Amino acid sequence: MATRRGDRRPAGAPAADRRAGRDERIETTRRWLERYLPIVDDAAAWHRALEQPAPLDLLVPGRRRTRDEVARTLAARGLDVERLDASPYHLRVRTDAGAGTLPEVVFGFAYPQGVSSALAPLALAPRPGERVLDLCAAPGGKTVLLDALAGGEAEIVANDRSRGRTGILVQSLARQAVDAALVVCHDGGAFPSPAAGMAWDAILLDAPCTGEGTFRVPSPRYDPRGERGLAEAHGLQVRLLTRACDLLAPGGRIVYATCSLAPEENEAVIAEVLAGRDDMTVADLPSRTPGLAGLTRWNGAHWPDAMQRARRVFPHHTGSWGFFVALLRKREDAVRVARPRREDAPRVVLRDDDELRRATVAHFAERFGVPAGAFDRSIVTARGRSGWLLHAFDRAAGRDVSRLDVVAPGLRAVHVTRRGLRASSAGLRALDRAITASRIDLDWNEGLALLERGALERGGEGPGGHVAVAVDGTVIGGGLLRDGRLELEIPAAWRQASRPE
Repeated sequence: MATRRGDRRPAGAPAADRRAGRDERIETTRRWLERYLPIVDDAAAWHRALEQPAPLDLLVPGRRRTRDEVARTLAARGLDVERLDASPYHLRVRTDAGAGTLPEVVFGFAYPQGVSSALAPLALAPRPGERVLDLCAAPGGKTVLLDALAGGEAEIVANDRSRGRTGILVQSLARQAVDAALVVCHDGGAFPSPAAGMAWDAILLDAPCTGEGTFRVPSPRYDPRGERGLAEAHGLQVRLLTRACDLLAPGGRIVYATCSLAPEENEAVIAEVLAGRDDMTVADLPSRTPGLAGLTRWNGAHWPDAMQRARRVFPHHTGSWGFFVALLRKREDAVRVARPRREDAPRVVLRDDDELRRATVAHFAERFGVPAGAFDRSIVTARGRSGWLLHAFDRAAGRDVSRLDVVAPGLRAVHVTRRGLRASSAGLRALDRAITASRIDLDWNEGLALLERGALERGGEGPGGHVAVAVDGTVIGGGLLRDGRLELEIPAAWRQASRPE
């Protein structure tokens, strides 16, 4: 019989029983969290934070709309909006509405993400041209921020071990028009070695954990499992971090992060992994990183002084989740541990599908006025009945994907139909400003009306058929214009409520 997440009672149990189960879980968690009283800086502030629902924070990547532009549209509807010091990409919104109901989220201008979660990508700080691995990437918000930090010019491979979660990851990236990420599905602890001559410049390991940092009354996401849960998580985290260290190029960096406050899942993991190797060190985090210094001792355990360079973020430090983040670096003269693939193994290279490339470029040029140059730095490839764009990867040489289980080779730009190609909403969002034809521009109020009603009367405006729909100058997806009526055509999943990451 099905059970609700974190609730041992059947989903069909009476409401009173479910409430009792929730209250019992809350009380158990409160008692468990008291173990951190000796290390918290302000016990009263911490307890107050635990009694309040988590706020709604929004990540604004900035490629399509700036943080100030999103703040203005939110404030214009009477919402209380705050810019956050911990991240230049985030806003805090005080509203009773669900995150997924906000037009800014549906239009792809923002993504629900607690600001504490941003600390890991901000610490990794990927740069254009780097090879970046997001080892446990789903549901995708951190990958979106990694892409934004690199200006859309880093080669990102976003991995998750769950096939179902990679589907969510692909959708998150599509909604934000991220076209520089290759989505793959592997056990992170056994992630394939890079192809010959390649390694990762930067790796984000947001490790699976007990999740106790996400506890907020009245709807905790944390399922208390006590010492048993810590032991289970610790073993997995050690395996993941060990593999990440092996995969990293000399001079590269890793950010290790969890949404747990437990030293057993944080300092203890790092200390155990680094104790067996001399090629990795704990480095200083960016000076603006909030929180308390990492621990050098806990319940009889002792760790190196360098662990103080990490940060433990309690909910009252950011108003968001509890979090832990540490930056590790590999020595420039380190010897690579991960062996490259065997030279006699089958070599698989992701490269242009010449016929599909010509058809895709022609479709966007003829229908939407997009210049051919907009595709110059993107690999155009086929998968299923779709054409995909992969930006920032080496188009001339292709991308060696030997041994990688590729789920999505970039962003789905076109659907291949019996009548020819049809641009996807994600493809239209990605090309945005390059679209000059078959484009319907709406002001903000018209955009809200279209979102609410699903259609607008537009008289005789524009060419009929498939069009790009823009709101306040930014393309939000596709539409169908016929007989003077504009119908919005964006995926139904993009209209569903999103749970903050």
